[in-house]
Amino acid sequence: MKNNNKLLFLIFLFVSYFMLHVSFVHAQDLVNMTVVPPRQELSVQQGEETRIQVKFVNKTDSPISGYIKKADFLVLDKDGSPTLFDTNTANNRFSASSWLTPSEERVTIAANDQYISTVTIKVPKDAYPCGKYTSVFFEPVTPSLGGQTVKVESASSVAFRLSSLIYLNVEGQCKENAYVSKLSAPQFLEYGPVPVDVEILNRSDYHITPRVALSLTNILTDNPVDTQVLPLQNIFPDMPRAYKGEVGKKWMIGRYKITLNGGYGKTGQTLSSMTYVWIFPWRVALMIVLTLIVIYFLGRTIMDKMNAKTNVLEKEIEEEKAEIDKLRDALKKRRD
Repeated sequence: MKNNNKLLFLIFLFVSYFMLHVSFVHAQDLVNMTVVPPRQELSVQQGEETRIQVKFVNKTDSPISGYIKKADFLVLDKDGSPTLFDTNTANNRFSASSWLTPSEERVTIAANDQYISTVTIKVPKDAYPCGKYTSVFFEPVTPSLGGQTVKVESASSVAFRLSSLIYLNVEGQCKENAYVSKLSAPQFLEYGPVPVDVEILNRSDYHITPRVALSLTNILTDNPVDTQVLPLQNIFPDMPRAYKGEVGKKWMIGRYKITLNGGYGKTGQTLSSMTYVWIFPWRVALMIVLTLIVIYFLGRTIMDKMNAKTNVLEKEIEEEKAEIDKLRDALKKRRD
C-alpha cells in the first residue's frame, strides 16, 4: 500500500512538472516577439488615403499563428500607459480604428521570421480634426497540446496583444490648452536637493509633448542655484501626466523659490507655476551652537582657573614683597 502511494506521488510530481514546463515554454514563446515600430505618428488630411507598415517578428523556434486586429486606445493614468478598447466602447472623438484595414487578418509567422502587415488608412472627408489614437496588434491563437488547450499564465498576457500604436493628427483647427495642475515640494527640508512633484493636465484636442524646466532661486540673493530639465513625455487629451524632479544641492540655507517654466503646442503656448521651500540644516546648526557653548564655558573655566592662579601668584608676590620690606627695615635699624 505504501509503495502504491509512493508511485502515485511520483506520477503526480511528474505530471505537474510536465504541465508547468509546457505552460512555461508556451508563455516564453508567446512573449518572445517584437513589433516594429512600437509607435508611429503621422499627419493626415480629411479624405486622404495612405498606407503604413507594421512588422511583427517571431523570435521563437516555432511558428505562431494569429490574427492581425485593430483597436483604439486611450491613456487612463498619470504614467501614460495606453489601454486598448474596442471601437464601440472607445471615445469617438479620438477614435480611428474604423479607418484602418490590415492587408490580412489571419497569418502564420514562421519560426525566427517576420511578417509585415500593410495597413491602409482611409480618413473620412468629414473627420473631426486633431488627435486620433488607434493601434494594430497581433493576437496569437491560444496554444494547444495534443488537442487540449494549454492555459497560459498571466505573465504572458502582454504577448496576446503585441501592439503598434498609431498617433494620427488630422490637419485642421485644434484647441491648445494645458496647465500645471500640481507643483509641490516639502515646505521645510534639512538638506537638499529638493524633491519636486509636477502634474500637467492637457485639455487640448491632441496629445502634447511639453518642454519643461525647474529652477531653484535663493530669494535673498535672487541668484539661481540650480536648473533641471524634465524629460519629454507625451500627455494625451483630457489626462494629467506626472513628473518627478530634484533641484538644488545638499548644503543650502534659507528660503528658496521653485519655478516651473515650459512651452507646448504648435502656437507656442506657455506653462508656469511656482512654490517655496525653507532649507535649514538644523541638526548641524544645533551641533555648532552646542559646540560653541561648550567651547565658551570651557574657555571661561580655563580663564577662571588662570585668573585664580594669577591672583594666588600676585598675592604670594605681595606677601613676599612685604617680607622683603620687613627684612630691609630690620637691617636698616641694625645699621642705625
